[in-house]
Amino acid sequence: YGAWAKGELGCAITGNVMVNASAKNEPGVVVIETERDLERLKEWAELGKKYGMVQLIQLSHPGRQCPKGLNKETVAPSAVPFSPALATMFGTPRELTHDEILDIIKRFSTAAHICEKAGFEGVQLHGAHGYLISQFLSPHHNRRTDQWGGSAENRRRFVLEVYKAIRNRVGPDYPVSIKLNSADFQRGGFTEEESLATIQALDEVGIDLIEISGGTY
Repeated sequence: YGAWAKGELGCAITGNVMVNASAKNEPGVVVIETERDLERLKEWAELGKKYGMVQLIQLSHPGRQCPKGLNKETVAPSAVPFSPALATMFGTPRELTHDEILDIIKRFSTAAHICEKAGFEGVQLHGAHGYLISQFLSPHHNRRTDQWGGSAENRRRFVLEVYKAIRNRVGPDYPVSIKLNSADFQRGGFTEEESLATIQALDEVGIDLIEISGGTY
C-alpha cells in the first residue's frame, strides 16, 4: 500500500479483511475484530494520508466459501453444498442461527468503527462473489423460511441491517460502500432485477458508493 501511495494512486480499496478470526477465507488474511492491532492499523492508514491516497477497508465474511480445514467449521444462511467439482475444496456449511446472524452484524459494525478510529477514510462491504452477504441475497444459497430468507425483501434484510449497524457506530459523514453483484450468473441465483432492487434499497438508507461486479464461485 505504501508503494501504491507513493505511485500517486488516488484511492485503494483493499482486498478481503475478515470480521471474524473463526471465519477466514484464506491463511494469513487480515482480521479486524478488536482493537488489539489498532496501532498497526493506524500505521497502515497513515501511509495513505502521507501521500494523499484514500483507503477503504473491504470488510468481509466468507460464509461457506472457506477451504476445508482452514476453520473449525463453516457457516452460511443455509446448509447448501457445493457442486461436485468444488466439494473437494469446500465443505457443506452449517446453517446460521438467528443469534449468530445478529453477532455477525455486530462484528461488521465493530470492525467499521475500528477502521474509522484507525484513520481509514471509509469501509466497503464485500457483498459480491459468493461471500456471506452475497449468500444471503441469493435464493440459491439462502433457503431460510424465517425473517432472513424467503422473499427478496427478507433476503435483503441482512445487508441492510449490516449497513444500519455500521452507520450507528460511525459518523454520519463516514463513507460506507458496498461491492455488489450485478448478478450471480448462476441458475436460481441473484438476478439483475434483484440487484437493481437491492441497489435502490441501499440508496434509500444512505449508502455512499456502490461498486458493481458479478459472478460467484
